[in-house]
Amino acid sequence: MAKLVTKFRYYKPGGRKKIGGYAKYIALREGVEKCDDSKKYAPVLYNQKQLIQKILKDFPDSKEMLEYEDYRSHPTVGNASEFIFRAIEDNASEAMQKKTYADYIATRPGVEKIGKHGLFSDEFESINLSQVSDELNAHEGNVWTMIVSLRREDAERLSYNNANAWRKLCRAHTKELADALRIPQNKLKWYAAFHNQSHHPHIHLIAYTDDPKVGYLSKKGVEALRSALGNHIFHDEMTHIFREQTDRRDQLKKDWKAMLDEILQKISENKYSNPEVEQKLLLLSDKLSRTKGKKVYGYLKRNIKDLIDEIVDLLAEDENIAKLYDFWYEKKYEALRTYTSEMPPKIPLSQNKEFKSIEISPAAVDPDDVEMLQDLILSAVNEAVRLANETMEKEMSKVTGGLGNLGGFGF
Repeated sequence: MAKLVTKFRYYKPGGRKKIGGYAKYIALREGVEKCDDSKKYAPVLYNQKQLIQKILKDFPDSKEMLEYEDYRSHPTVGNASEFIFRAIEDNASEAMQKKTYADYIATRPGVEKIGKHGLFSDEFESINLSQVSDELNAHEGNVWTMIVSLRREDAERLSYNNANAWRKLCRAHTKELADALRIPQNKLKWYAAFHNQSHHPHIHLIAYTDDPKVGYLSKKGVEALRSALGNHIFHDEMTHIFREQTDRRDQLKKDWKAMLDEILQKISENKYSNPEVEQKLLLLSDKLSRTKGKKVYGYLKRNIKDLIDEIVDLLAEDENIAKLYDFWYEKKYEALRTYTSEMPPKIPLSQNKEFKSIEISPAAVDPDDVEMLQDLILSAVNEAVRLANETMEKEMSKVTGGLGNLGGFGF
């Protein structure tokens, strides 16, 4: 499936990890790349395996790269070569000075140039590479680097096969970049370049600020930025996924209400066969009868909320409800996989705050569609209570009639 791969790094002044052992490979890589097709598809060589093991040991997050996925699926000379080069390139900033790294991403073979070099930013005038390099060389603060990569087929299909598209993407999300780094937008400086020479087109980005008092990239910030970029690049696919999620959410709520109505009807007729659910619903009915104020989930005491959550989780065991919830989670994971490989654990239905609504866009959300499953239970029980009271008023003289058939919902 379509996937966006990102890598973030943070460098303190003077902190550089040495990767001198890879320099020779970088220097000779052009000769390796020129092997004929028969060698490119041959089984991976021993020395390539050894180098890959060293790379994975020194840079464990290289396992997340698309090139590594290709190599694992098909361990050939060509795929090994692509992975080794990209892994070394992606970690080049650890071995280079900031000035050298800026020059490298702006001028290396495969960069799509905008004028004399490939560097771009949120500035609309042309960029003086020498000036940027000197500024970075003199910079004494922290520097963050980011690499964003797509598979070739996705880049071609989504038109992210050129520098202009990536430049528009970066400029559109300058605020999100600033927020993720906790740097005021007017103090943020960033430069990027698009590299189009591989199976996986990608950009390198450098970000920093002259203000030493600001700047910090947390895991939450990384995920927020990944999400923003992924949702932008895969907008059409994500919209389709969100619509499917919304459809299943709406169907689940509809089935949920129908199931509740059926359960309460059976309880009133003494025909319900699940004593645990029945006991908890009757207990909830009793507690609500002694509750003043709004009988809405958000306004209730903690002990009543806990009881309602227990009922939600019991009813969630229904086969149809469970299938709909599983499908909803499948779509959630499908969306997340476009920009991360870390999947959050599945949580009980009662604890899922996302079930309040799934937004496609602010304009598409019905402002009245805010009911939680907990409130649907309250609504159903309150309705049963109302009907019970109506019956009690009408059938006051028939003590063994309608009241007896209400199974305990009358107050």
